[in-house]
Amino acid sequence: MTTANGDTLTNTRVLLIQRPRGPPKQSDFLIDHQTIPYSAPPGGVLLRTTDVSIDPAMRGWMSNAKSYLLPVKLKSVMRASSIGRVIASNNDTYAIGQMVKCDNGGVQTYVTIPANETKFLLPLPSSNHGNHVKVNISDSAYLGVLGTTGLTAYFGFLRVGLPQRGDTVLISGAAGATGSVVAQIAKIMGCKVVGTAGSDTKCRWLEENGIVDVAINYRHARGKSLSRSIREATARKGANIVFDNVGGPFLEAALSNLARGARIVLCGAISQYNSDGAELFTDAQVKGPRNYMNLLVKRASMKGFVVFDYREGYGRAISDLTRWIQEGRLKYSEHVVEGIENFHSALMTLFDGSNMGKVVLRVVDEGEAELATSGVSKSRKARTPGKAIKSKL
Repeated sequence: MTTANGDTLTNTRVLLIQRPRGPPKQSDFLIDHQTIPYSAPPGGVLLRTTDVSIDPAMRGWMSNAKSYLLPVKLKSVMRASSIGRVIASNNDTYAIGQMVKCDNGGVQTYVTIPANETKFLLPLPSSNHGNHVKVNISDSAYLGVLGTTGLTAYFGFLRVGLPQRGDTVLISGAAGATGSVVAQIAKIMGCKVVGTAGSDTKCRWLEENGIVDVAINYRHARGKSLSRSIREATARKGANIVFDNVGGPFLEAALSNLARGARIVLCGAISQYNSDGAELFTDAQVKGPRNYMNLLVKRASMKGFVVFDYREGYGRAISDLTRWIQEGRLKYSEHVVEGIENFHSALMTLFDGSNMGKVVLRVVDEGEAELATSGVSKSRKARTPGKAIKSKL
């Protein structure tokens, strides 16, 4: 929160202090308090963070294993995208009070952006009081459905999955941030959608809101195996597209239920991320499918992708996603956990299955961030650790 010194601020940060073995523990992180100047660097800006994106990819960034991004260094701020308000500026492009998205703001209450990095900030429409406000899209949506999450769903499904009208699409983690967007894009494209989730509550939510046509609780499919449940849900014809966020047993079940020429899109393998061992993705305990030869039998393909490879198409994608929201064809849900001190609790909702939709860590509400532009501090009531607010579709 803003200090009383006038010229300085106390920046609360979440630091990674050791690499997790298995599920991340609270002791893998340190809540640190750093004194910073209440000023922007030459040509740069100072942001007051309002929201931080909590993503499964964070587990990979904590590991030393080779991946598409370098690992987070020990004793460094945990990597994350964030939304913030400009509270000090030495840059004509960004005015004080403007809301922006920062791709690498990190899990901290203030972010100092040097001049050479301001080009990576995304000004949010809410600052301009445009159509964004009229259709009631929250700023935090730019961390989810209009951010990396939505872009991952968009490019993974449309560019890698290559849907055709009438295809049957099978999605793991269908009640999650990415899976629920994939499911709705598939419906927009005229596909039948089968999704898996980890509870009856999530399955009802998926079906009652029209996100999927058939939802399967993978934990207990009413006495049936997951493979048999998928076979019945696809009318024994198999899936034309599999969008996999989970890996493990789901991927094996999916490979047993492919239509000829099926496309399997590998987006993630969250069931494997917390395997015991220091090296995520390379450890011997990470399990792959035993029945991969079904790819040959069904003339199928399986392809991984990273959303950053499609940067040239981000503008078109965000335009399409926004239009679908405006038309009421794409809905989104957020699972909001309040308080930077609850980072670990927020992160673990991704792995224990308790989240519904996009997980957002709310560092400060926009009203308090606005007060920070004038150096005024505002006290807040103590919050219950991990308390979440689920938005309705």
